[in-house]
Order: sequence, then C-alpha cells, then structure tokens
Amino acid sequence: MNRRWVIGDIHGCINTFRKMMEGEISPSPDDTIYLLGDLMDRGPNSKAVIDYIFSLYDQSIDVRVIRGNHEVMLLEAVRSEEKFALWMMNGGMATLKSFSVDCDLFIGPKAVAQIPDQYIEFFSGLPWYLETEGYFLVHAGLNPVSPDPLNDTDAMIWTRQEGYNAKFLHGRKLVHGHSAIHLEAILHNIYDQNALVYNLDGGCVYRNDPGLGSLVGWELNTGSLKIVPNQE
Repeated sequence: MNRRWVIGDIHGCINTFRKMMEGEISPSPDDTIYLLGDLMDRGPNSKAVIDYIFSLYDQSIDVRVIRGNHEVMLLEAVRSEEKFALWMMNGGMATLKSFSVDCDLFIGPKAVAQIPDQYIEFFSGLPWYLETEGYFLVHAGLNPVSPDPLNDTDAMIWTRQEGYNAKFLHGRKLVHGHSAIHLEAILHNIYDQNALVYNLDGGCVYRNDPGLGSLVGWELNTGSLKIVPNQE
C-alpha cells in the first residue's frame, strides 16, 4: 500500500525537515507527502525549505502542500504597510533574510517584491485544503457550524477551534496544524481511537519551549508516527 504521510508546521526549520524526510520517512515516488502549511517564517531558512520541496518535485516525489496563514500573510504583505507590519510581527523578517533581501534598501511592501517570482507563484498556487480517502486536511481547521465551511477560508487558516463539522465531514477525520501543542497532547490524540480531529503541530520552531520543538509526521494508512526534535 502506498504511504500517505502528513507533516505539521515546518516554519523554516530546514534541517529538521530534511531529517524527517531523509532520516525517517525516506519517501518513494509511490508515496504521497502532505504538508499542512506554514512552511516559512520564524525559523532560520524558509527559502531552503521551499527549495528542498522543489528538489523533491524534481525527484518525482509526490509532495502536496496546503496554504497556511503565514503563506497568506506573505502574499498580502505586498499590498499595504499594514499587511506588511502584520507579517513582520509574525516572523516575516526571518523569511526576508533567508532570501537575502536588503531591508535597509527595500522598505515595507517593496521588500516582499524582491522575492523571486517562482516562489510567489508557488505560494499563490497552494490550495486551501486537500482531501484523501477518510481524511480532510487543512491548515488550521474548519468552521464547525457552517453548512458550507469551504466558503470560510479565514477559518481554514486562522481558527483555533477544535470543532468538528459532522454534517460536512460525514465521518472523515480532520487533520490540521497551526496551533502548536505539546508532544504529549499530540500522542494522546493520535492514540485516541474515538478522535475525529488531529493537530500535528508540535511547535518545531519553538525549540526552547518545554513540550514543544518537534516536527511530527503521521502515516495515515498504518498510524505510524515519526517525531524529529528541532535540528537547527
């Protein structure tokens, strides 16, 4: 059976991500790798994370990436000083540094424009969610009461609610990231046979916070779990 791996928020932690892919998962072209968004910001090398994903594509590895709130903040940061400031408050400067943008020369939204087009096109093309048999994958979650939660893209990338939209999901399990939680809570959730909502954000970038600092990968077919402590 082809494996279906889901990996939580990476946030620029390239060494940790590579360790997960090469040291733990070792994907083949028959596998599918789902990334739950927030590839970038806060961590040391967001550009390298994207470049590594591009290299996986070149190796015919099936990597599917969901749009996270940090990708959205980057895309919106070019529109106004206000949107740029919001991105800066949420770790955007680390991403600009990884692209070697001179933020003394290029100020505000003009700094975002220095990121090469291929990366902007990549972020712009990311879907709000992905579906695979038995599972619905999204960055943050779904509006739990909306009759059509696919219209609420704001909830998909920003919600902190662990709600389950039973009418929409029809028994499918909801897998998301976005809200960093302790590894103990992730493990408890994964092994709860009655659970319908799973958060895989182990707060990889928060290496100095007790209970956080892990990148989590979960294989949907077997329930196998891979945990890589921050390697940065």
